[in-house]
Amino acid sequence: MEDEVPSPLTLHQEVAALRQRVAQLEAAAHYTEQIVETVRDPLLVLTPDLRVQSANPAFYQLFHLIPAETEGQLVYQISNGQWNIPALRTLLEEILPCNTVFNDYEVSHDFERIGPRTMLLNARRLDHVDLILLAMEDITARKQAATLLQEQQAQLEYQIQERTAALYQEIAERQRLEGEAQRAQHFALLGRLAAGLSHEIRNPLGAVFLHVELLEEELHDLLPESTANTAQSLTEIKTNLARLDDLLQDYLSLVRAGAMRLVPEDLSLFVTQFAQEMTPALTDHGITLQLDGLDRFGRVSLHQNTFRRVLLNLLHNAMEAMPQGGMLTLRGRQQATTVHLDISDTGIGIAPEQYTQIFEPLHTTKPGGTGLGLYIVQEVVAAHGGQVAVQSTVGAGTTFTITLPLAEAEEAT
Repeated sequence: MEDEVPSPLTLHQEVAALRQRVAQLEAAAHYTEQIVETVRDPLLVLTPDLRVQSANPAFYQLFHLIPAETEGQLVYQISNGQWNIPALRTLLEEILPCNTVFNDYEVSHDFERIGPRTMLLNARRLDHVDLILLAMEDITARKQAATLLQEQQAQLEYQIQERTAALYQEIAERQRLEGEAQRAQHFALLGRLAAGLSHEIRNPLGAVFLHVELLEEELHDLLPESTANTAQSLTEIKTNLARLDDLLQDYLSLVRAGAMRLVPEDLSLFVTQFAQEMTPALTDHGITLQLDGLDRFGRVSLHQNTFRRVLLNLLHNAMEAMPQGGMLTLRGRQQATTVHLDISDTGIGIAPEQYTQIFEPLHTTKPGGTGLGLYIVQEVVAAHGGQVAVQSTVGAGTTFTITLPLAEAEEAT
């Protein structure tokens, strides 16, 4: 069977159709080129094998290239391989084959001729002409402006937070100073009232003490047979008068704490002299006084009368904790900016659950106690810029530790 030869009419029709298809392709290519030329953003026209068919003037202007360096080249080989960008490969070889259009694919790269740039890539496959349009928008300036704006906003927020914190701190400081001023005025008034009251009460107390002693001498001479009973009664009167005087001194120390004037003093000398004064009373109670390291103190800012009350209250507590006698130790230590005075006894001790309560005002475990002694200790030490702490073992003894700032450290700050 011989092959059939197409008729001239059929061949003519096929040629005409082919010419029409070529004309359509040329028209589409021309249309595409017109689009490429008119687009303001850089634009590449790529063949299916990812070679550059053409580019618009914006592309050449931005990347400092010429057509001879791009046309016919694989897009990855443009400018000696500077376009071999992994993100661009991902877009063209993985993302775009699954999509006709892919917009706003962000790529950052350091280009050889223009330096670091951030681009938005928009890719479209034109199936009717079998081409790929790759548009690029340079958003470097926009990103830099956004980053700068974020930094400025962050800095502004930080400044606002700083100013707000400073304002709150200033308000708090002002309130604190106002509170301190009011407290100082309050304590100054209380101090004046207490000083006047103390003066008014202690004068008649002194007179009572004097007359009791005179009465004791006269009764001793007149009624020698009742000396024991008389002496006991007079001793009881003097004891209660002394308690009343101590109570007045405690209240006076308490109101002075808020408005006292501190003066740099040699703490070693002050504590040593106090210990010498208390030695006879301690000896009478069967208590041995031991001094350790008191020469290690420096100068601290003190109000002598009120701080003496602190030591007196602590020593009275120690004496009451050792009714059968014992050992009382005053120990001095110094650190970089502080001094520490330990007052240790070998008495009955304090239960741990009472540590926080013993410093509360009016709390007492002693019959007839006022509950002011340790509260006054705490308040007066705090007014000296210090702290008081306690450690105790039931049945073995108690140590109160007073911590005060060195006067030199306070002056340095």
